[in-house]
Amino acid sequence: MAAQPNGSAENSRSPRNLPGPAWASALGVIVIIMGVLLTATHSNEWMKHSVLSRAAPSGEVPSADCPEDELEEEGITMAECEYMVSRLQGLIVSTPEWFPGLLSALSSVGALVAFATIFVGSGLVSFRAWAPRAGVFALSVLLLVDIGIFVAALNAGPIIRDIYLWDVLLWLTIHLILVTAFVVGVRTMRSADVSCRPESAG
Repeated sequence: MAAQPNGSAENSRSPRNLPGPAWASALGVIVIIMGVLLTATHSNEWMKHSVLSRAAPSGEVPSADCPEDELEEEGITMAECEYMVSRLQGLIVSTPEWFPGLLSALSSVGALVAFATIFVGSGLVSFRAWAPRAGVFALSVLLLVDIGIFVAALNAGPIIRDIYLWDVLLWLTIHLILVTAFVVGVRTMRSADVSCRPESAG
């Protein structure tokens, strides 16, 4: 009769119920926060270029239109409205024809993968065996997206470089650090699995 509680205790401490490594929980929280922020960033970029493509499908620059009732509703002055329109005009004029389509494609992929990393981060916090490898794959894709945006901005002219280059360099650095952390974590898990295996009899 005394053996049954011991057996149930061993079952409750099965590998599925054991907590994951500490690095996985910490990294999972970081990945969730970064995933939410990057999803919003890429989605905003995606929508911005969609709106710009509809506003100026032939590269035409729209003229300033600042009705007084809309100015009062938004709480801005005529000078502020004209400044925003002039910035939009400068952006449209300085943007190469190939840039909006390419950036929309990269941003759409980035938004979808960044959203998926939220679930990867949740899998790390509540430790699932698939989460570390999925994290390596997802963050590698985001790293490729960053490189694509970096190369596109680098070849799109000085104004586009000024807008995009430093932001994408920051994200590229963050994703490179996270990929490295995931790779080190996966290797640590493999080393721990090998060390825990019983040695075969002579």
